[in-house]
Amino acid sequence: MQDSLRIVSLLERVLPEYVAPGFVQHSTWLQASPGIGLPSQQGFEGAVNPLVALLEESSGLSVTYWVMRQQALNGDIDTLNDLAWVWLNGKYWRADPALAGRLLRIAALQGSAAACFNLAQQHYFGRGVAVVYARVASFYRRAFDLGLVQAAARLGDLYDEQANAADVEPDWQREPKRAFDWYLQGAHKGDAGCRFEVGYRLLHGVDVPRDLKAGQYWLELAAVTGITAAAEELAVFHRFSGKTLRYLYWRDQAVSLGSERAINMKADDQLQVVQQA
Repeated sequence: MQDSLRIVSLLERVLPEYVAPGFVQHSTWLQASPGIGLPSQQGFEGAVNPLVALLEESSGLSVTYWVMRQQALNGDIDTLNDLAWVWLNGKYWRADPALAGRLLRIAALQGSAAACFNLAQQHYFGRGVAVVYARVASFYRRAFDLGLVQAAARLGDLYDEQANAADVEPDWQREPKRAFDWYLQGAHKGDAGCRFEVGYRLLHGVDVPRDLKAGQYWLELAAVTGITAAAEELAVFHRFSGKTLRYLYWRDQAVSLGSERAINMKADDQLQVVQQA
């Protein structure tokens, strides 16, 4: 109870009573990588995010902010994360990465997976903080432990990356085994992107022993959830394996997902039929 009161008291001091609307165009870091992190409010895939819709459609951002501020003061850590997300990106009111980071840490300490993810993003893109990959990895792991499955994909990407930029710690080394392990954890938890990464690596023997059966298995799971590249890989694999029916099936699946590569493959196939007639 005392901890909750201390948090409320802290938030009353750090949350401004009002915000000035406006998108800050002159921020170099904002132009370089806009839209990082996650709001807590998540809509259906492909739909407009509920928080974004709320802010876009608001006739008075000051009123919307006041309501969100009250919700945060009443202990809603999802709203606290969402406020921090807006300050991190600076689209609806002036960006304040320092304030964003402070609010995210408060939300993270209270168990917000999205806040941990956003702290990782803040440190990865260097918004108001130094870029430190070890810290990024720590925040992503915390987000994953709290149930945010997509953090596994980001950890896989992070360990698959060789950091060489001037603003990144120079001793960060690519660790393909750890990358694959994180992709595999995400794949088992149902992340479609992770399933593609695991399937691709197993099918082609990238950083792991080649396993055609397992590679096809994971690519098929990714493809049926709409990962276009997975359907493409399966089509190409079966084409060169001489399995015509499977090739045609996955080629057409890739076409239905909007794959330009598969559309060109189908056009080539039709041309060959005409030439052979």
